[in-house]
Amino acid sequence: MIDKILVAIDSFDNNNSVYKAAVSLAQATRANLMLLHILSEEDPGYPMLPTYAYYSVLKDTDGGIFREKFIEYEQAGIDCLKKLAQEAIAVGVDTEYSQLSGIPGWEICELASAWSADLIVVGSRGLKGLKEMFLGSVSNYVTHHAPCSVLIVRMDTDSVSDFTDLPHQEAAPKPEVATNN
Repeated sequence: MIDKILVAIDSFDNNNSVYKAAVSLAQATRANLMLLHILSEEDPGYPMLPTYAYYSVLKDTDGGIFREKFIEYEQAGIDCLKKLAQEAIAVGVDTEYSQLSGIPGWEICELASAWSADLIVVGSRGLKGLKEMFLGSVSNYVTHHAPCSVLIVRMDTDSVSDFTDLPHQEAAPKPEVATNN
């Protein structure tokens, strides 16, 4: 039985197929939903400290600018999580959210364990070969280290099923077995 679904939100675009799949599944199973966003240096938009080719000393003003940008980045994440949580609540799903900072795969598995999640929903960009090896794969890590079941949603799909449009399939006919008689 699925009572708690943890969904890892990677991006806050308008067509977040991972979020949509998790909300649909939570509605269908009447599960509680935990929205999770990880602040990570790999994120596009993550504020970076300036690099200096000739000077290894960081100016105080640079640190202050970084701190301001990081606070804005952090608040933007919280604002988006609040908005998504309100949308899920509006369709009848009990929802909470969390934003953590760290290594995404590890943080997802840790929260899933602490929150006693029954299912983790994560996205996959479909990286293969060398790209996956060098860039890493959060979904791969979560699949191998999660304390519960994992649903991987392809993030490049345009539409997400609400699982009600699946056709009923008849049982496959038994194959005929040849005998030597």
